[in-house]
Amino acid sequence: MHVPAAIHPTVYLDGAFIPAERAAISPFDRGFLVADGIFETLYAIRGVPIQLQRHLDRLARAAEYLRLRGVPDAATLAAMLRRLLVENGIADPATGAEAALRLTISRGAEIGGPPTVVAFARALTAGHLRKRSDGVLGFVLPYSRTASGHELAQHKTLAYLASSLGQVLLAQLTPDPRAEGFFVDEAGDLLEGSSSNLFLVEGGRLVTPPISVGILPGTSRAEVIALAAGAGFEVRQEPISRERLLAADEAFITSSTLRVAPLVSLDGAVVGRGRRGPAVVRLQAAFQAEIDAEVARWYAAD
Repeated sequence: MHVPAAIHPTVYLDGAFIPAERAAISPFDRGFLVADGIFETLYAIRGVPIQLQRHLDRLARAAEYLRLRGVPDAATLAAMLRRLLVENGIADPATGAEAALRLTISRGAEIGGPPTVVAFARALTAGHLRKRSDGVLGFVLPYSRTASGHELAQHKTLAYLASSLGQVLLAQLTPDPRAEGFFVDEAGDLLEGSSSNLFLVEGGRLVTPPISVGILPGTSRAEVIALAAGAGFEVRQEPISRERLLAADEAFITSSTLRVAPLVSLDGAVVGRGRRGPAVVRLQAAFQAEIDAEVARWYAAD
């Protein structure tokens, strides 16, 4: 079996930690056949899965929405993810190693389960992490979305075809690894990135599209909203047109692994000053302080 180079060598599959090259699921698994399942991507640093409870809460909501039976409880999943980090040698609190954790739960081979549970760790490349400082290049995807079915869009299901198609379309637009594709609605307003949420900065305000337009309620989006007041910002959830974005003081995206990263251009037009601005710097500092506090709480509880 081919294993992508960035994947750490040990994966979790249905109760066992095994070499990645030996991990295999049934060809009759409904996750494979009809995308019947859910997933979460978490950011881990110094052996700690960050915003773990937020991710597990969202996973539980998705499982309930899809009526998945037999999904392990939050405590079991948390312990499994922690051991996954240990098994892959990336749990040392002193190393500062950063990784992405992917947790996937499908319905299994039968409607009534039992579910298939898979988790693996992926190394974060230096190029990916540099986006936090150097910025992201935005491109509007030639694909519009509507808010119909927005309830399903609020859950991270394996039916992730829109985002997958977005990544394919983006690759056709540009080979630049700093690029992020953005979906628009039928009116041309920006919704979200193919793997991120969108914010702009207007003076002392942060503006982000509302969940009601059919975007994913990202965990890092929620963290920025929670941190905003302490960093001196008011938050408004409003539509964002291309014109509004290009007139903004700054713009940025949020995701589990990037946390907060400046958006420095859109379709080649400069956003803000074309580089990371003071608002993003403040929010990144606030986010980092919260991560440091979460890591400290994690080890204090051991």
